[in-house]
Parts: sequence; structure tokens; C-alpha cells
Amino acid sequence: MSTIEINGAHIYYQVYGDDHAGRVPILLIHGSTITGELDWAQIAPLLARDYKVYVPDCRGHGKSTNPGGKYSFRQMAADNAAFIRALGYERMHIIGHSNGGNVALVTLLEHPEVTQTAIPQAANAYVTDYLRQREPVVLEPDYYQAHNPGSVQEMIVAHGELHGLDYWRTLLNITMQEIITEPNYTPADLAKVTRPVLSIMGAEDRVNAPDRHGQFIAEHIPGAEVWIPDGIGHNVHLEIPEEWLAKVLDFLKRRGKS
Repeated sequence: MSTIEINGAHIYYQVYGDDHAGRVPILLIHGSTITGELDWAQIAPLLARDYKVYVPDCRGHGKSTNPGGKYSFRQMAADNAAFIRALGYERMHIIGHSNGGNVALVTLLEHPEVTQTAIPQAANAYVTDYLRQREPVVLEPDYYQAHNPGSVQEMIVAHGELHGLDYWRTLLNITMQEIITEPNYTPADLAKVTRPVLSIMGAEDRVNAPDRHGQFIAEHIPGAEVWIPDGIGHNVHLEIPEEWLAKVLDFLKRRGKS
């Protein structure tokens, strides 16, 4: 457990496993409103059998500061690139879930030089009308508290010590603003990607499946692979962890050195 200064923010991160000869590490990016530990504590030790694994708290989440008071996927992607370089690596495998999947995708597009492979899960390459209509409703703090009291308590525990007990309201608002704003990649943008990509999305993901976001990413990135497990929702890595692990490790073994 360590902290490093990245682009003006103090980024807290956890490390699992050791370096393996010929294998670059994995960087796991959590979804918004949670933390690296909450999202990846079940998975990171399993990946660490074969790879060194880094799990940061994104700026403004958990134990990481955020002096600007806002964030964007581009800013977090820039944090990823600086984080990788600061730790002495040229590249890492970038795996992200939900808004962390968006950050992984933006890192791939904007910082390909630090990306060995990218696995965006539950990500979207562009903002749809569905997201613009849905997110301001479901992430409005009073609505969210009424429908997700357990998640609110989780946010208070995860973020309250550093950011304040009412910070969860701020976090929901800045998260909503980002979701309805970015990313905005076109098929032509995705067609320029040269790194190996595995796009993952649960077939029953209520946020991403209606607009086929997982398929869209894979269809427009040359050579990209896609995995859409039936009957699975937003949290593929937590709903079917053993199958997820097998799929990811197979992808990294086949395409992780290209």
C-alpha cells in the first residue's frame, strides 16, 4: 500500500504479486463511486499468480486526492500514463470496469505508448441518448439514496475519511456530468487502434447492453475480440469470476506480447 504524486494528485495504490520475466504488469481501474479495493480485491490476488498487479484509487476516490475537485476520463487516462512511467514501466495491460472501462479505453486511444493490451469492461466509446436520459435521474443524490441506501453507506465508508462524510453527493454529481459528456470516439477513431483489445460486457448489463456498447468497441477496433456472456449483468468479473479469469488470462497469453 503506497501513495505517489501524479499530475498534482496523491494517488493511493495497492500492489499484488511480483514481476514476471517477459510479462508486463496489469493495471486495474475501478468503476466510479467505489475504490480499487472494492472493485478488484477478489480478482487481483488471482491475477497476481501470473502477473504483477497494480490497483490504484482513481483521483477523487477512496484514499486518492483530487485538488481540482473534478475529473474526466481523459484526466484519469493521463494519470494512468504518468503512473506507469513513474513506476518505471514502459507499458502495462490496462483492465477497467464500468467507468474504469471508459478510462481504460481512453488510455488506449490517447496513450497507446503505455498500453500493452486493453480490456475495457462495461465501457462505452461514445455517449448515447439513453445515457444522457438515464444518468441524471439515477445518479441524482436524493434519488440514489432512496433507491441504494447500502451503496450510499459504502461510499461514506470508502471516501468519507479523506473527503468528508457528505462527499458522496459531490462524487455522484461529478460522475454523472462525466458520463453524459465523454467519451466521444467515432468508428474512425477506433479504427486507428493498433493494440490488442478484448471488449467485455454482460448480455444483461442494463447500462451498456441496450446500445450494444461492447460490440461497438470490438466491431470498430481492428482485430479486437469481444466476450458477451449470457445472463450476466454489469459486474462480469464478480458475477462469474472463474470464467472471467480464464477468459482474461487466455487473452493475455495469446496476445499480451504483441
